Amino acid sequence: MDILICAACARPLTDAVRLMDAVPDLPPWDGSPGPDGLRRSPATMPRGRYAVQPDHRGAPFVPCPEEDEDAYDGIHPGGPWASDERGWLVSAGPRNQYVLHLDDVLPLDLHPEPLRSSGCCGAAGADGPNRVCACGAEVATLYADCSTPYEILFAPGAVRVVPAPRPGGPIPDHPRSCRTYE
Repeated sequence: MDILICAACARPLTDAVRLMDAVPDLPPWDGSPGPDGLRRSPATMPRGRYAVQPDHRGAPFVPCPEEDEDAYDGIHPGGPWASDERGWLVSAGPRNQYVLHLDDVLPLDLHPEPLRSSGCCGAAGADGPNRVCACGAEVATLYADCSTPYEILFAPGAVRVVPAPRPGGPIPDHPRSCRTYE
């Protein structure tokens, strides 16, 4: 089991999670509200698990290469479609982000730029990282809109994956060894 910690301050950002071999296929969703009344797709990741997303995800968005326009499948495979005056757009955001279920993430702060959390029914993740660590470092992008998968992605340069400590034990690689994981 592992936890993700902030690369800037080593604060734990997640509960203990286990690595999966791949990101699961997106679950089917008909657009109807869920039991909680919210319009969002089912979670991409099961609770207690994380995976590495090999595809580009998130901002910035660049024009789709002309030779790929006939096979266009959204800003990322299976994602929402987007275009501007340049044509169809695809993600040029980071690769190899860590994908988690939102309920496995410890409380994070909203990004100070309100636009980063914009969306229709929730954060769309289209404007870059929208969650920050308590130290102020940009660490994750929440996708919770009616047009996106329901997931949170941590940029690999913003976090470190470390073995999960035993409850009450010191946080691995933490500069102040007296700090503990609860």
